[in-house]
Amino acid sequence: MKKSVIPGIIAILMILFANPGTFAQKIGSYESKWKAALSVNNEESLIDQMQFEEKSQFLFMFSNDEKNLYIDLITDDKAAIQKIMRYGLTTWFNPEGKHKKGLGIQFPTAPDENGQPSYRGEKGGDRKEMMMAMLDRKNQEMVLSGFGGKGEQKVIDPRIDSSFHGKVEMMEGEKLHVSLALPLSKLNRNKETFNMPFSAGFETGYMDLNREGMTGGAGQGSHGGGDSHGGYAGGPPMGGGGPPSGSGGTGSQASGSSQQKQPDIGELASPTKLWISQVKLAEKM
Repeated sequence: MKKSVIPGIIAILMILFANPGTFAQKIGSYESKWKAALSVNNEESLIDQMQFEEKSQFLFMFSNDEKNLYIDLITDDKAAIQKIMRYGLTTWFNPEGKHKKGLGIQFPTAPDENGQPSYRGEKGGDRKEMMMAMLDRKNQEMVLSGFGGKGEQKVIDPRIDSSFHGKVEMMEGEKLHVSLALPLSKLNRNKETFNMPFSAGFETGYMDLNREGMTGGAGQGSHGGGDSHGGYAGGPPMGGGGPPSGSGGTGSQASGSSQQKQPDIGELASPTKLWISQVKLAEKM
């Protein structure tokens, strides 16, 4: 009897872990901050105002003004950084506040089928110069999903687009910082719907072990290829464990040693993701 039950349990677990749309890490609610009231003079002051989620190792912050929504995401987790830089990151929104992906902003984007040059580059190459060149490429492209209609995708340059903006950069201590800005109208928020909460989530791409040599967009379930030894083909070696330094009270939530080990295949073969059930916009102070 017991033997017949075990295969069923294993099958259920495999479905849960294999489904890229399942958000295991969830936060019930989050209060956005009024943009003009934020005091962000440097990296440390930004981090001090962000919220840390331990399992994903994401620091995040939503802020807004009357017209726009601003999002900041920071991590120093090696596996998460490699997945973001090599396989992309999608920030999801559901304007109706449902636990379902609706609108998506893929930024940074995943490379096409031909991939991108390895971060390691040629022998003797300058590490800093290679990283700056990679970041410059990443900052030139953003993929919008669903904003023009269900199933529609649009590729834009966030440096010059009139509505959507994004920037990815390396901070001190080799922390990765992704920032986004978009009009609240794109989430169907106006004077009448301003106080209605929406849901949002972050989902990295990942290495698809079933598609050797291939890469796909973040959150799409096909993110394979890359270095089979977990090397840094898409991002630099990172130092430190737990939340980024300077995270104030959030730092005590982290478990971790002073030296973070290199990510293994298991860590790269599944997405890092976080879902926030309700994001409530801040009102003018």
